[in-house]
Amino acid sequence: MRSEDIPINPRTRALIVRYEQDREIADDAARNTLIRCGFEGDRDVASVVLHPYDPLRSVRRLPANEWPEAFHEQARFVEALRKREMELGIDPLPVHIFGCAPLTLMLGLGALLPRRHLHVYQQAQDGTWSLGHDRATAPTPGDYFQVEGLPDRRQGGKGPVVLIIEVSRDIRDNVLSKVASWLPESSILATVCLRPLDGPASSALKEPAQAARAVAQFRAVLDSLHQNLEGAESVFLAMDAPGSLAAALGSAVNATTQHPLVLLQLSEDHKRYDEVHVIRAQRVVARRNPSSDDLLKATRILNEVRRVHGELVSWLRAPEQEPLVQHLGSRSYLRSEIDEEPAVTDTPLFRHHGGKWKFGWDLLLGLGALRERLETREDWNECLRLFLIHEAFHVRQGGLTSYNYRGIGWVGLVLEAADYDADAVGVEVALAWRKAMHGGAVASVGELKTLESIVWNSLEMLRVFEPERPVLDLAERRLRRYLIWLFHVCRLSVLAVASPDREVREELERVTVELVGLPSFRDPHETYAQRRIQLKLGDVSEPVMLALYFRHRLVRLDNDRAWVEDLLTTLRDWEMSPREDLRERVRLLFERLFDKFPDLIEAPGTDAR
Repeated sequence: MRSEDIPINPRTRALIVRYEQDREIADDAARNTLIRCGFEGDRDVASVVLHPYDPLRSVRRLPANEWPEAFHEQARFVEALRKREMELGIDPLPVHIFGCAPLTLMLGLGALLPRRHLHVYQQAQDGTWSLGHDRATAPTPGDYFQVEGLPDRRQGGKGPVVLIIEVSRDIRDNVLSKVASWLPESSILATVCLRPLDGPASSALKEPAQAARAVAQFRAVLDSLHQNLEGAESVFLAMDAPGSLAAALGSAVNATTQHPLVLLQLSEDHKRYDEVHVIRAQRVVARRNPSSDDLLKATRILNEVRRVHGELVSWLRAPEQEPLVQHLGSRSYLRSEIDEEPAVTDTPLFRHHGGKWKFGWDLLLGLGALRERLETREDWNECLRLFLIHEAFHVRQGGLTSYNYRGIGWVGLVLEAADYDADAVGVEVALAWRKAMHGGAVASVGELKTLESIVWNSLEMLRVFEPERPVLDLAERRLRRYLIWLFHVCRLSVLAVASPDREVREELERVTVELVGLPSFRDPHETYAQRRIQLKLGDVSEPVMLALYFRHRLVRLDNDRAWVEDLLTTLRDWEMSPREDLRERVRLLFERLFDKFPDLIEAPGTDAR
């Protein structure tokens, strides 16, 4: 939803939001309810529909991994409302929510409106609406919830917390039995249950003053968990309550001072509870303004990047390189130019339709740090060429670029495949460059050893784009990308020793690789549902396994904990160890794998026996 779609003006005094995920909500019914509750319902009261009812678009029909779009829809609406109010120069409007939506979505919407004058209405079975929560209403005296299982002092240990809210019905046993398959009881730090003092019932919530008390207690429980369970990784929340109370409870969530809150939704077939959303503080690294020294360094590096780009383009324009250009699939790269100044604001890296590259000052400083770590200047030049070709090849893949990756990022396996092809083409061009420019060196060490050297540089370039240092964790799909190329580079190393004169023929065929059983969490760097993997096993007791599929052969390294731990440690220590020492550690690890499965290093059509 765009800000211009919010039907408010400078005279507007309140906004009705009809949330129609499950069914339609008549505008007249909403306005009449406001009047009956003592509010102005017509004059200067705007009304908007959030997610117009469409049974084919109902979120309840979707698998859990597709629920995030419904939460993003809420966020877009709230941001559009805020932007529209700023454009009009008006104070935040009171919001009246009429919701027919899953409880998790109602809580998520309330969490986006924590400081706004909020009214939430509840629909009875006969279709009538009543006020369920008014943020201005004082809470009732005493407790609304009885709280069970809440630690009253600091407690050690690491793991999740399960928080269950039973207002309308008992659900505790059902929740715990359904999450046991992926959240074993032995891993849970605490199970906390909130229920009305008189027990769950359809009539347990009677007035807004009770809802206000429930909100205050819920906030206190979340704050207490944060204070007493420092080792809690997240709080898994399941609930059965009126929708108006769910939205009210959402307004008590403070992602910056509380544990990440993972919302559990009962599946449509009632067979399981799924994770559908996590409310957590976004790990945002403030983008600082570059100093004059930063810009001077970035400009020097940019001049080097421009030189490498110019040399590569000139070489590709030669008739002998026409097959490579055809493989790239677009001549826009040959016409492209790099801006003469570092970019100081967020901007697309490669706008292929205009043939323009704009390198950000911080990326340039990262490239400068890479140059200092590499052994030779030519290695650094090759890293740049690999990166430039990778981005150029994305054009052929349907215009995938640095400024529209978020759309494809929702389907990480697809992006992983696209990146693999772009990486492979970069390596192919780099090998052709070395043959043309350094043919004698290639002939002396052999094509396989040359290819190995190129892939190591490709891995170095990939490391530049990790968002934090030290690299303690990786996005799941990026970890797979590292594993794919580590497999290839170590395989090339073995082949180069065994057959130094062997030519390169189909040595970079696609490989699929997976590490199973690693500790993971929702990726805070992305807005879509993606897991992030910790680069350590720690006290994880689950079995771990490497599974790899290559040339129609499936291999498994079952529960070799030491192998996995060594590999993760190597990825973590990438910048800390001497480069050749690190590479040797990786080679030795994969040689153990090849010793166990020797056919992984055989040429196509040969028999390892």
